[in-house]
Amino acid sequence: MRHLFFTIFLTVGVLSVAQQITVTSNLSASDIKKEAKLGHFQWVFPEKTTLESIQNTAKYYTSSFTYTFNETTKTVDVYPINDAEEVRRVMLRFLGANQVSQIKVGEESYELWTYFESFMKHNKE
Repeated sequence: MRHLFFTIFLTVGVLSVAQQITVTSNLSASDIKKEAKLGHFQWVFPEKTTLESIQNTAKYYTSSFTYTFNETTKTVDVYPINDAEEVRRVMLRFLGANQVSQIKVGEESYELWTYFESFMKHNKE
């Protein structure tokens, strides 16, 4: 019986890890920061991403942001309705709902929270 529970636990763990994806940014770190000041964020999703999959998760966040999805390039552009830090956190939830675990900028990969701290957090400048 213990063996059965261990097998189920291990299978669920492997499946949940296997579903995590990495999105990329075509912008440099400095360009991301410039765009963030304008309230614009852009991510390129994996090739298998569909309009339907983006719509299915984005529909829960319509009071927080608008978005466009280019089906050819798999690029998602996100624009906050009210550019507040809490709305930017909602954008992270959108990414998480799409199984995103990392965002690659240049050669560096960021976990979601690290990406938020590095690029999305409002600066008091």
